[in-house]
Amino acid sequence: MQVPKKHFPIVGLLGLVVVAAAGGGVYYYQFVLSHATVTYTPSHRLVFMTAIVQEEGGFHIYNTAFLNQSNLPEFNVTAGANMAGVNSQKYRGESDNKTLDAHVGDTVTFYILAKNATSTDSNLHLTDAHSFQIAGTGSFTVDSSANSPGILPSGKIPFNTWYSVTVKFNSGGSYTYLCTFVTVCSPQHGFMTGQIVVS
Repeated sequence: MQVPKKHFPIVGLLGLVVVAAAGGGVYYYQFVLSHATVTYTPSHRLVFMTAIVQEEGGFHIYNTAFLNQSNLPEFNVTAGANMAGVNSQKYRGESDNKTLDAHVGDTVTFYILAKNATSTDSNLHLTDAHSFQIAGTGSFTVDSSANSPGILPSGKIPFNTWYSVTVKFNSGGSYTYLCTFVTVCSPQHGFMTGQIVVS
């Protein structure tokens, strides 16, 4: 008959020490160390988009970049922003091409090209322009300098021309950008929107 081996009490004690150390580590990191808050350095974002009737896509963000200089690119309504020689860095925007993420304190310059519908359906040709407005419960400031004419409540962006506006987001929240042209541009005009999420 074989006698069962006896473990020294040290094995049990080591097990208890390991469990206590793990529990103590969790307690230390959860309750003793202060949680680090994530802070962001405000940046200047450039957002390039088109505006066409909602039935053909509505607003469409096709390029985003960080502006790494103090001056905005030269701009005119025929050619848009002249990016030649501009110090900027492209970044990948949201996959839906309608949502923009930003942080509190960020400045965003929008460059919007209004386009006419490609369809021959007369319901998609009810006007000769689109517009651009931002609405939300948070606070934002519009730059009304020469390169950024500002948001006009009934601002008109005629087809095949560019519009630019620069906005600084002072508080977090969800904002909506939308076409507010006085004349309905198409039957789905009310759905011609996009989101700006500021955190």
